[in-house]
Amino acid sequence: MFTISKTAADYVPIMNFYDTKFTNVEGDAMAYIYDPPQGWANLKDCNEFPCTAPLNVLLNFKRTTFSGIQPSYAATDYQVISNNPGFSKYVPGCIFHEKMNAWTCQAPRLS
Repeated sequence: MFTISKTAADYVPIMNFYDTKFTNVEGDAMAYIYDPPQGWANLKDCNEFPCTAPLNVLLNFKRTTFSGIQPSYAATDYQVISNNPGFSKYVPGCIFHEKMNAWTCQAPRLS
């Protein structure tokens, strides 16, 4: 359901969702956050290394409800964050989801 723009090389704002209702959502279908493409390593975008915006994504959900099929991480308040190798695995309360290339968290201090 959620992904980021393929042109979001430099910045992806925090996305906040309030009072969202999900119906029949499989866990791996919630989001997909891609890794920075190597093609972004050019003078036009970010010089000799790929820009890192896709590594800094935060989807913040508050007062969420689920009905029908529910993901294992279904909670009233939770977050989805990028698979950032230097950060995500160190955040307490986060679980990696390979097919989403993202982590789901129940860490209120992320928002």
